[in-house]
Amino acid sequence: MTKADKLDQLIDDSEELLTQLADAHNPEIQQLRDRVDEAVRDARRALQTSEDTGSLGLRELALTIDDFVHDHPWLTLATGVLVASTVAYIAGSFHSRHQEPV
Repeated sequence: MTKADKLDQLIDDSEELLTQLADAHNPEIQQLRDRVDEAVRDARRALQTSEDTGSLGLRELALTIDDFVHDHPWLTLATGVLVASTVAYIAGSFHSRHQEPV
């Protein structure tokens, strides 16, 4: 269970508790209920903001990469070939070192 899932569960449990305490007429309970209700709203806003910020950052990164690929297609192709060749060379070297003699 992630931290966001745990926070969602806490918020849901708090809202259920607030619903059950709605009929209590004690002023202290009402003040506590109001504070918890405000904390739940703040937590939901904070959770939504963090999710929005994360997805916004990923979108910006994807757009930046897309712009670079469109602006520099040959450089992107050359970089891809270089990276693929390097990975193939390293994999081949690793494989030949770990291969048992026949």
